[in-house]
Amino acid sequence: MPLAMQVDVQSSKPLGLTAKVAIHEAARALPLYDQSIECEAEGKSKEGEKIKVNTVGRWLFGVPGYEGHIRIVSENDTVLLNYPKESPKVVHELVASLKEAVETK
Repeated sequence: MPLAMQVDVQSSKPLGLTAKVAIHEAARALPLYDQSIECEAEGKSKEGEKIKVNTVGRWLFGVPGYEGHIRIVSENDTVLLNYPKESPKVVHELVASLKEAVETK
């Protein structure tokens, strides 16, 4: 899936190399992050155990062995979130909530 959707998020300070971690942590605090999503994909733990990609957060940010569908690029005090335009509606809702949460922090 091409990452054709881009959302610019203004942060209160430049995040640099910590942008991916900061954005992921902010997303985890949102209710939509844990909402169920239908997906056949699976990741795999170091021990070889299957990890189901069954929530919006796992689908978007990935799990070990499954890359996810978001790319995060930090440019000064702006963080660019790139993800598939054809994402399920709940993914667009999570990204909109994430933008609001980061920008009002």
